[in-house]
Amino acid sequence: MGLKDFAIGVTEEPERAVVSVRGDLDYETCSQLVRVLDMLVLPERILVLDLAHVTFIGTSALHVLLALRARAIDEEWTLELAGAPDQAQYVFDLTATRRLFTFIPALTPALP
Repeated sequence: MGLKDFAIGVTEEPERAVVSVRGDLDYETCSQLVRVLDMLVLPERILVLDLAHVTFIGTSALHVLLALRARAIDEEWTLELAGAPDQAQYVFDLTATRRLFTFIPALTPALP
């Protein structure tokens, strides 16, 4: 999957925002995700980052997620990662960061 296949969708609900990502989440695409996340008003809400359609998570993405977690703590909102694929789970395990995040089931079916 290339940059042309990368997409971000946002669904705003009163108590939560859902940000869905499709494609590779890497050095080339993380800045797009950060721009979208920076526009959201999240205090006292839940941010669900739907990763079910992510095909690859690189170390840049891990840095973004760790910064997002720190922001959640500072601004007092909740971060949940939905449907993290096996490759992402491997990255979290390899870097011993899995315990830092809350994982929930996928909101949508994963890509084949």
